Amino acid sequence: MVTGPGWQEPTARIPLRWGSYRVRYPGALALILAGALVLQAGSAYADYLIVLGAGAHIAGWLILPARGARRAAVAVPSALLVGSLLIGSVAAVLLVGSLAFWLLLRERPGRSYLATLLPLASGLLLAQLYPQYGDGAIVVAVSLVVIVASAWIARGIAVRTTQGR
Repeated sequence: MVTGPGWQEPTARIPLRWGSYRVRYPGALALILAGALVLQAGSAYADYLIVLGAGAHIAGWLILPARGARRAAVAVPSALLVGSLLIGSVAAVLLVGSLAFWLLLRERPGRSYLATLLPLASGLLLAQLYPQYGDGAIVVAVSLVVIVASAWIARGIAVRTTQGR
């Protein structure tokens, strides 16, 4: 973990109306990721998984410690972007939107948005390497790893940027 002396997540300083940061943050993160994965298991024959996954994904965004209007603004669009993967690997590039939403809610500085280039490149590459719908599990797994790594890279950039002030 990259942290400097005295550095604190900007959203950890937001006064919350209910719950604590230490409970809401991991709970929200779990709902966002689990919801996205459950949504990916959905199909025309298991549409309840799409509804359940999208609901959990949206709930995760709504309880994430962040400014309220931002949470509400990104919850449904992120679920739609994640759900777009159901059409195949060609939609993997759209997951960059969910990462951008994450960076917005985590109040990352503009420079940290450079990290969105990794999932963008990954999505384009995955669409070329795995064009078949049956390769969806590979596309989801690789995309998840790239997005999580990009979020950590963006955090590292944020720490270095704010310490340089």
